[in-house]
Amino acid sequence: MYSSHFMKAPDGMELFYQTWSPSNPKAVIIIVHGAGEHSGRYVPLCKQCVAQNFAVVAPDLRGFGQSPGLRGHINTFQEYIDDLHTLIQLVSTRFSTLPIFLFGHSLGGLIVIRYSQVYKYDTKGVILSAPALALRVNVPYIGRKMLELSSKLIPTFSINPIKWQRILGRMEQLTPYIPKQQTLQYDPYMTAEITPKWLAELLKNGMNALSDVGSFQYPILCVYDEQDPIIQPNIIQDFLKKIEVLDKKGLVFNDGFHHLLHADYHQTTIADIVNWMEHRF
Repeated sequence: MYSSHFMKAPDGMELFYQTWSPSNPKAVIIIVHGAGEHSGRYVPLCKQCVAQNFAVVAPDLRGFGQSPGLRGHINTFQEYIDDLHTLIQLVSTRFSTLPIFLFGHSLGGLIVIRYSQVYKYDTKGVILSAPALALRVNVPYIGRKMLELSSKLIPTFSINPIKWQRILGRMEQLTPYIPKQQTLQYDPYMTAEITPKWLAELLKNGMNALSDVGSFQYPILCVYDEQDPIIQPNIIQDFLKKIEVLDKKGLVFNDGFHHLLHADYHQTTIADIVNWMEHRF
């Protein structure tokens, strides 16, 4: 059964989310999408989960998809964390007897990590897909300082990489960060814009996640590509090594994809994720 809803965030914003549920679910998986995208991009994973009797709840983050808010903007990363906490409370009420899994891709992966470090909750496991702990491109010290200043002086200034494509395209390291215009035209819920404040909060919380790695205490499956052009895979490897839990697994590819659920072998990846959840019972 499919349904869509809006939930009230702690600051009163009405956030969009979708649910897919079999007639007799044995667990719930909450899917948190990445930057620029939305929950509708995860339908193949949702369908496979439902086929195996997992209910699915997938929100659109504030500023993305069908949720309101300035596109690609947050005031603080804590807004994402508190929004997820509100959703988990809602899911825990609706599916009161069922265990919960958390899944997050890229930005969503970082949100799930930071949530797991800030809030103590009961979960069967965490699944991360290319979590945005650090960007692949090296941001020099002066660049970070300029970003820090911009995030204070013009925090909501909208940056659209498409408009700067001619300039950014000349810089090979930045090419992967330019959204494909064809994708944006095909999918009206995709977003290209970000703000200085959003990017500053992303980088800061990536570092916070690494410095607070000891507080992550949940079973974890991490799926990533060693040639990922967007995020830094070495940082992911370091994060996994430092997690002090026995039930942890890395599923590593070497094909240069960032979004492994949209790679040519996505069905295999989805099957691996579902099987990992199955083995937690």
